[in-house]
Amino acid sequence: MSQNIIQTVGTITKKETLTSVENEMYCNSLVLESRQPFPGYHGSTVPDSLEPESLFAITTGKFNDEFIIRAVRDIKKGLDYNFSATPGTIQFQNGLAEVIRFKYLPYAKVGEVINKFTAKGLAFKKGRKIQPYASIIKIRKFFQVENIAPRLYRDIVDEKTFYLQIPLLLDWDEFERMTLDIKYNIDNPNFDAALTSVYYEKGIMDLVRIYDAETNQEKLNFILEKYLEAIRRL
Repeated sequence: MSQNIIQTVGTITKKETLTSVENEMYCNSLVLESRQPFPGYHGSTVPDSLEPESLFAITTGKFNDEFIIRAVRDIKKGLDYNFSATPGTIQFQNGLAEVIRFKYLPYAKVGEVINKFTAKGLAFKKGRKIQPYASIIKIRKFFQVENIAPRLYRDIVDEKTFYLQIPLLLDWDEFERMTLDIKYNIDNPNFDAALTSVYYEKGIMDLVRIYDAETNQEKLNFILEKYLEAIRRL
Protein backbone atom coordinates (compact mmCIF):
# COMPACT_ATOMS: atom_id res chain seq x y z
CA MET A 1 0.00 0.00 0.00
CA SER A 2 1.26 3.48 -0.86
CA GLN A 3 2.45 5.57 2.08
CA ASN A 4 0.23 8.34 0.73
CA ILE A 5 -2.94 6.31 1.36
CA ILE A 6 -4.74 6.46 4.70
CA GLN A 7 -7.43 3.93 5.62
CA THR A 8 -9.00 4.86 8.93
CA VAL A 9 -12.15 5.68 10.85
CA GLY A 10 -13.50 9.08 11.75
CA THR A 11 -16.52 11.34 11.66
CA ILE A 12 -18.17 13.69 9.21
CA THR A 13 -20.37 16.57 10.39
CA LYS A 14 -22.72 18.38 8.01
CA LYS A 15 -26.02 20.25 7.89
CA GLU A 16 -28.87 18.94 5.75
CA THR A 17 -32.64 19.25 5.57
CA LEU A 18 -34.35 16.11 6.85
CA THR A 19 -37.96 15.02 6.50
CA SER A 20 -39.98 11.85 6.93
CA VAL A 21 -39.98 9.39 4.05
CA GLU A 22 -43.05 9.56 1.83
CA ASN A 23 -42.31 6.45 -0.26
CA GLU A 24 -43.48 3.00 0.82
CA MET A 25 -40.85 1.30 3.00
CA TYR A 26 -42.94 -1.59 4.32
CA CYS A 27 -42.15 -0.77 7.95
CA ASN A 28 -43.60 1.36 10.74
CA SER A 29 -40.29 2.74 12.07
CA LEU A 30 -39.35 6.42 12.01
CA VAL A 31 -37.00 6.95 9.05
CA LEU A 32 -35.97 10.39 7.81
CA GLU A 33 -34.33 11.21 4.51
CA SER A 34 -32.10 13.89 3.12
CA ARG A 35 -33.51 15.00 -0.21
CA GLN A 36 -30.48 17.16 -1.01
CA PRO A 37 -27.37 15.33 0.26
CA PHE A 38 -24.93 18.05 -0.91
CA PRO A 39 -26.85 21.29 -0.30
CA GLY A 40 -23.93 23.58 -1.19
CA TYR A 41 -23.40 22.00 -4.60
CA HIS A 42 -25.74 22.51 -7.55
CA GLY A 43 -23.93 20.84 -10.43
CA SER A 44 -25.39 18.42 -12.94
CA THR A 45 -23.78 15.41 -11.26
CA VAL A 46 -25.59 15.60 -7.92
CA PRO A 47 -27.21 12.19 -7.37
CA ASP A 48 -30.60 12.30 -9.09
CA SER A 49 -32.49 9.07 -8.52
CA LEU A 50 -35.91 7.83 -7.60
CA GLU A 51 -34.18 5.95 -4.78
CA PRO A 52 -32.87 7.68 -1.65
CA GLU A 53 -29.32 8.94 -1.25
CA SER A 54 -29.33 8.90 2.57
CA LEU A 55 -31.83 7.53 5.09
CA PHE A 56 -31.71 7.94 8.87
CA ALA A 57 -33.48 5.37 11.05
CA ILE A 58 -33.89 6.75 14.58
CA THR A 59 -33.14 4.22 17.31
CA THR A 60 -34.38 4.15 20.88
CA GLY A 61 -32.01 3.26 23.69
CA LYS A 62 -28.22 3.33 23.62
CA PHE A 63 -26.21 1.08 21.32
CA ASN A 64 -22.45 1.37 21.00
CA ASP A 65 -20.77 1.66 17.62
CA GLU A 66 -19.22 -1.80 17.74
CA PHE A 67 -22.59 -3.44 18.34
CA ILE A 68 -24.12 -1.67 15.33
CA ILE A 69 -21.13 -2.35 13.06
CA ARG A 70 -21.20 -6.05 13.94
CA ALA A 71 -24.95 -6.14 13.31
CA VAL A 72 -24.45 -4.51 9.90
CA ARG A 73 -21.82 -7.10 8.98
CA ASP A 74 -24.05 -10.02 9.97
CA ILE A 75 -27.16 -8.64 8.27
CA LYS A 76 -25.40 -7.95 4.96
CA LYS A 77 -24.12 -11.54 4.82
CA GLY A 78 -27.67 -12.85 4.50
CA LEU A 79 -28.87 -10.47 1.76
CA ASP A 80 -28.43 -10.58 -2.00
CA TYR A 81 -28.10 -6.80 -2.35
CA ASN A 82 -25.59 -4.32 -0.96
CA PHE A 83 -25.98 -1.12 1.04
CA SER A 84 -23.97 1.01 3.48
CA ALA A 85 -24.97 1.49 7.13
CA THR A 86 -23.15 3.47 9.80
CA PRO A 87 -24.02 4.84 13.26
CA GLY A 88 -24.47 8.53 13.88
CA THR A 89 -26.49 11.30 15.52
CA ILE A 90 -28.91 13.95 14.28
CA GLN A 91 -30.69 16.87 15.91
CA PHE A 92 -34.26 15.85 16.64
CA GLN A 93 -36.93 17.44 18.84
CA ASN A 94 -34.57 19.85 20.64
CA GLY A 95 -32.02 17.14 21.39
CA LEU A 96 -29.75 14.55 19.85
CA ALA A 97 -31.05 11.27 18.50
CA GLU A 98 -28.99 8.17 17.72
CA VAL A 99 -29.47 6.93 14.16
CA ILE A 100 -28.33 4.36 11.67
CA ARG A 101 -27.53 6.14 8.40
CA PHE A 102 -28.25 4.04 5.29
CA LYS A 103 -26.91 4.73 1.81
CA TYR A 104 -27.78 2.91 -1.42
CA LEU A 105 -30.75 1.20 0.26
CA PRO A 106 -33.91 1.19 -1.92
CA TYR A 107 -37.13 2.30 -0.24
CA ALA A 108 -38.71 -1.12 -0.83
CA LYS A 109 -35.90 -2.86 1.09
CA VAL A 110 -35.96 -0.63 4.19
CA GLY A 111 -38.58 -2.71 6.03
CA GLU A 112 -36.66 -5.95 5.52
CA VAL A 113 -33.40 -4.42 6.78
CA ILE A 114 -35.07 -2.71 9.77
CA ASN A 115 -36.67 -6.02 10.76
CA LYS A 116 -33.28 -7.72 10.70
CA PHE A 117 -31.83 -5.01 12.96
CA THR A 118 -34.79 -5.46 15.30
CA ALA A 119 -34.06 -9.19 15.45
CA LYS A 120 -30.53 -8.27 16.55
CA GLY A 121 -31.93 -6.36 19.52
CA LEU A 122 -32.13 -2.79 18.20
CA ALA A 123 -35.30 -0.77 18.71
CA PHE A 124 -36.57 2.10 16.55
CA LYS A 125 -38.97 4.98 17.08
CA LYS A 126 -42.43 4.56 15.59
CA GLY A 127 -43.00 6.19 12.23
CA ARG A 128 -44.88 9.47 11.92
CA LYS A 129 -44.96 12.57 9.76
CA ILE A 130 -42.01 14.94 10.29
CA GLN A 131 -41.98 18.27 8.49
CA PRO A 132 -38.70 19.29 6.81
CA TYR A 133 -36.16 20.85 9.17
CA ALA A 134 -32.43 21.64 9.16
CA SER A 135 -30.30 19.29 11.25
CA ILE A 136 -26.64 18.96 12.13
CA ILE A 137 -25.73 15.37 11.24
CA LYS A 138 -22.69 13.54 12.60
CA ILE A 139 -21.80 10.19 11.04
CA ARG A 140 -19.06 7.78 12.15
CA LYS A 141 -17.58 6.01 9.14
CA PHE A 142 -14.58 4.40 7.42
CA PHE A 143 -12.39 6.58 5.19
CA GLN A 144 -9.98 5.76 2.38
CA VAL A 145 -8.06 8.83 1.25
CA GLU A 146 -4.90 9.58 -0.69
CA ASN A 147 -2.57 12.50 0.02
CA ILE A 148 -2.13 14.22 -3.38
CA ALA A 149 -0.53 17.52 -2.25
CA PRO A 150 0.34 19.28 1.03
CA ARG A 151 -2.83 19.41 3.17
CA LEU A 152 -4.88 18.01 0.27
CA TYR A 153 -6.45 14.54 0.07
CA ARG A 154 -8.79 12.87 -2.38
CA ASP A 155 -11.36 10.22 -1.55
CA ILE A 156 -10.41 6.88 -3.11
CA VAL A 157 -14.02 5.65 -3.28
CA ASP A 158 -15.72 8.85 -4.53
CA GLU A 159 -13.75 10.82 -7.12
CA LYS A 160 -15.90 13.92 -6.53
CA THR A 161 -14.88 14.19 -2.85
CA PHE A 162 -11.73 15.84 -1.46
CA TYR A 163 -10.42 16.78 1.98
CA LEU A 164 -8.51 19.89 3.06
CA GLN A 165 -6.40 19.58 6.23
CA ILE A 166 -6.92 22.34 8.77
CA PRO A 167 -4.97 22.81 12.03
CA LEU A 168 -7.80 22.62 14.56
CA LEU A 169 -11.36 21.49 15.24
CA LEU A 170 -13.94 24.16 14.35
CA ASP A 171 -17.38 24.38 15.85
CA TRP A 172 -20.19 24.31 13.32
CA ASP A 173 -21.18 27.98 13.55
CA GLU A 174 -17.57 29.12 12.96
CA PHE A 175 -17.24 26.73 10.05
CA GLU A 176 -20.53 27.78 8.47
CA ARG A 177 -19.58 31.48 8.65
CA MET A 178 -16.18 30.77 7.08
CA THR A 179 -17.73 28.72 4.29
CA LEU A 180 -20.29 31.39 3.41
CA ASP A 181 -17.58 34.06 3.38
CA ILE A 182 -15.41 31.95 1.05
CA LYS A 183 -18.34 31.36 -1.30
CA TYR A 184 -18.91 35.13 -1.51
CA ASN A 185 -15.26 35.65 -2.51
CA ILE A 186 -14.61 32.95 -5.08
CA ASP A 187 -15.41 32.99 -8.80
CA ASN A 188 -17.01 29.54 -8.70
CA PRO A 189 -18.78 29.04 -5.34
CA ASN A 190 -20.36 25.77 -6.43
CA PHE A 191 -19.13 23.25 -3.82
CA ASP A 192 -20.47 21.59 -0.70
CA ALA A 193 -18.42 21.59 2.50
CA ALA A 194 -18.56 19.56 5.71
CA LEU A 195 -16.33 19.01 8.74
CA THR A 196 -14.35 15.79 9.08
CA SER A 197 -12.02 14.32 11.69
CA VAL A 198 -10.05 11.09 11.23
CA TYR A 199 -7.58 9.08 13.28
CA TYR A 200 -4.04 8.69 11.95
CA GLU A 201 -0.57 7.88 13.29
CA LYS A 202 -0.09 11.33 14.88
CA GLY A 203 -3.50 11.43 16.56
CA ILE A 204 -6.52 13.15 15.05
CA MET A 205 -6.50 15.03 11.75
CA ASP A 206 -9.10 17.75 11.19
CA LEU A 207 -10.32 18.26 7.64
CA VAL A 208 -12.86 20.07 5.50
CA ARG A 209 -14.70 17.71 3.16
CA ILE A 210 -15.34 19.24 -0.27
CA TYR A 211 -17.82 17.74 -2.72
CA ASP A 212 -17.37 19.19 -6.20
CA ALA A 213 -17.49 17.18 -9.42
CA GLU A 214 -15.95 19.98 -11.51
CA THR A 215 -13.15 21.06 -9.18
CA ASN A 216 -9.40 21.13 -9.80
CA GLN A 217 -6.34 21.41 -7.60
CA GLU A 218 -6.08 25.16 -8.10
CA LYS A 219 -9.61 25.72 -6.79
CA LEU A 220 -9.06 23.33 -3.88
CA ASN A 221 -5.84 25.10 -2.86
CA PHE A 222 -7.62 28.47 -3.05
CA ILE A 223 -10.42 27.23 -0.78
CA LEU A 224 -7.87 25.70 1.61
CA GLU A 225 -5.90 28.94 1.87
CA LYS A 226 -9.10 30.90 2.58
CA TYR A 227 -10.00 28.52 5.43
CA LEU A 228 -6.47 28.82 6.83
CA GLU A 229 -6.64 32.63 6.65
CA ALA A 230 -9.98 32.62 8.47
CA ILE A 231 -8.61 30.28 11.16
CA ARG A 232 -5.59 32.53 11.72
CA ARG A 233 -7.99 35.40 12.43
CA LEU A 234 -9.80 33.52 15.21
